Amino acid sequence: MQKVKVDLARAKFFDELSDSWDAKGPSPKPEVVLTFLRKLNIDSEKTVLDVGTGTGLLIPHIFSYNPDRVIAMDLSARMLSIVQEKYSSRFGAGLEILHGDVHLLNLQDASVDIAVCNGVYPHFQDKPLALSQLHRVLKKGGILAVNHFASREFINSIHGSSSHDLIRQDLLGPAMILSKTITRCGFHVKEWRDDATEYYLIAEKI
Repeated sequence: MQKVKVDLARAKFFDELSDSWDAKGPSPKPEVVLTFLRKLNIDSEKTVLDVGTGTGLLIPHIFSYNPDRVIAMDLSARMLSIVQEKYSSRFGAGLEILHGDVHLLNLQDASVDIAVCNGVYPHFQDKPLALSQLHRVLKKGGILAVNHFASREFINSIHGSSSHDLIRQDLLGPAMILSKTITRCGFHVKEWRDDATEYYLIAEKI
């Protein structure tokens, strides 16, 4: 069995950015976020896993679709403390905070209906392993979404100019290549987009 180490280097990097994260750059407009989330068919029976939630950009928008539960997961404990401060009293027991690494998901098999990886996929140090973990925790027919509210070129320009050696390596490949990788991990790709304004891929667990 492969022994996986928690990605402490990236955890430290994002811990140090947590206090200034919400002030960095413009956030996507609410209607843009909702248009993306609408593709995932969130409803009152669904458990949604927000992988790499950061400071919780998606959380209030996900709750606008009245899911049964939202699991806000991140590698950064400091990011999650901000999520808790911002949203725990607002959403109560419907919001679960999970400190963890996507490569070592502390969730039961087939316990999640929808897994959203917004703005985080390039930071997975072992992408096939991360995808296999997401496949494990998703129910059959569950939805996996990889998303960026920006173009691949823009994301790669930001990461590629980072002062941190690891982050400079965290580049986003073409969605067509990602589609093949996700298919090999046991998913059926439903749709993808990779253009000058947006990058996303939506797949279903077979």
